[in-house]
Amino acid sequence: MAMPYPEVLHEIAQGDPAVWGVSIDCWWFISGLASEFPERAIEVGIAEQNGVGIAAGLALCGKVPFVHGMVPFVTMRSFEQVRTDIGYQHLNVKIVGAYSGGLEQGPWGCTHHGVEDVALMRLVPGMTVVLPADAWEAEQAARALAALDGPAYIQLRGGELARAGERSFQLGRASVLRPGGDVTIVACGALVGEALAAADMLVGKGVDARVLNMHTVKPLDRDAVLKAAAETRGLVTLEEHTIVGGLGGAVAEVLAEQPSVPLRRLGLPDTFAKRTAGRAELLETYGMTARHAAEAAIELLEGHNA
Repeated sequence: MAMPYPEVLHEIAQGDPAVWGVSIDCWWFISGLASEFPERAIEVGIAEQNGVGIAAGLALCGKVPFVHGMVPFVTMRSFEQVRTDIGYQHLNVKIVGAYSGGLEQGPWGCTHHGVEDVALMRLVPGMTVVLPADAWEAEQAARALAALDGPAYIQLRGGELARAGERSFQLGRASVLRPGGDVTIVACGALVGEALAAADMLVGKGVDARVLNMHTVKPLDRDAVLKAAAETRGLVTLEEHTIVGGLGGAVAEVLAEQPSVPLRRLGLPDTFAKRTAGRAELLETYGMTARHAAEAAIELLEGHNA
């Protein structure tokens, strides 16, 4: 059973007096820390640039700030501060996309969709980028990032990953959730569960699919990608993010330097999700479900055999 994130951050702060919590209208996420260490908790309100700038200042004073905001706003609205204040100086700031990741806030529309965060954060030199698949992995990632000396971004997601079995977590190291020799589905964040479901669907079609949980999108586990390319007949990437600059782009960058390897990227096409609908309907509309991943794997294999 995963510990709720506020308790995780509180426990981290108990073990390290340098850890601070900064909230950009996300007080619940730092409420545990604030209950015991109110002098190490700051609420800036809806002011993303200020929140990130304050976090940078804290880091320059030797603190380890965790700054929390809604995914689309803490990454987009404050990107100049992330790039110049934090990235350029390689400051020890942890940026937490607390909620509204991917299409989670579907009916709120494009303004509240967090589908560009990975692309933006990958652009910053030295930035570690993590998308946990569930609450357990988010807890492990938060603890690992607290120990990491350098800037990092994490997009929090809740829930529990079904059928994950014995699990371990290491930054920069993909987790093989299911072995397979025909095709590899590489997923991150909230769609790892869809990747596992796609592998189940493929069993009925006689296809043995490997599932890679690429929780750390930067630095990407190149060895896991190349191993999958060598041992299976192609790769399908699945992410709740635009296919431009996200996980699919990162995997494609690795494969572009190798001999021809079949690859299909599933995610939000180069468009806005303008339709007003819930997350499940939007995932179906834009082809990011288990069924779409399974179909892409079949098409990839059929094309490879042609």
